[in-house]
Amino acid sequence: MPLGEITILYAVIAFLFGFLIKSFLPNYVKKKAENLATKEDIKNITEKIESVRSKVEINTDAHKSYVSERKEALLKFHDEITSFHYELMAVNFGDFPMDGGKSLYEYQTNYYKAVAEILKSYQRLVIYLSNDSVLLKKANTITNNVIDSRKILKSHFGSIKMTSIKEHQAYENISADGREPYDLAVNEANVANNNYWELMKPLAKSYREVYQHYLSNLNIYLKESEINTL
Repeated sequence: MPLGEITILYAVIAFLFGFLIKSFLPNYVKKKAENLATKEDIKNITEKIESVRSKVEINTDAHKSYVSERKEALLKFHDEITSFHYELMAVNFGDFPMDGGKSLYEYQTNYYKAVAEILKSYQRLVIYLSNDSVLLKKANTITNNVIDSRKILKSHFGSIKMTSIKEHQAYENISADGREPYDLAVNEANVANNNYWELMKPLAKSYREVYQHYLSNLNIYLKESEINTL
């Protein structure tokens, strides 16, 4: 092939190649860039969605844990005040055995422990309930009632124990000393019991009333809490 024709052929090929590059390559590069950008955008969006989802799940788990712990605290306080009501407030010292004051001493010890547990349980409620909570106000009233009853126990229960022990001793010596010392001891024990319950009965009555109010409000609160967590 003559040199001139070869030169013309190369020129045509170069033109066509240049035309192809000019016409198609920019669109190809642009398309590839768009695809790459789209993949990057999707990746970024996916990462953001996963991040938000994780935060939501964490917050949801934390809320569920909080609600569970709050319910536990409410039921703990309920159990403590219920035991206090039936085991310590509603008692008759005349039913205690004549054992030299041992049962009375155990009662007093258990009373102090129960008061301490109620105070601790109440402090947990303060963490989980707002200051304007009706339930917290009822719990506060009960707790103050328990504290007042402890003061009465501390100041008057000593005479109950002492007269009870004297009554027991007089009873054991009826055959030797006659019945008069025993009757006197019984009278002293009755006076000590009457003085104690004269102060304690109003508190026991108010305790029962507030206790019932607390139970009613607790049932309502727990039902509303279950609905809100669904």
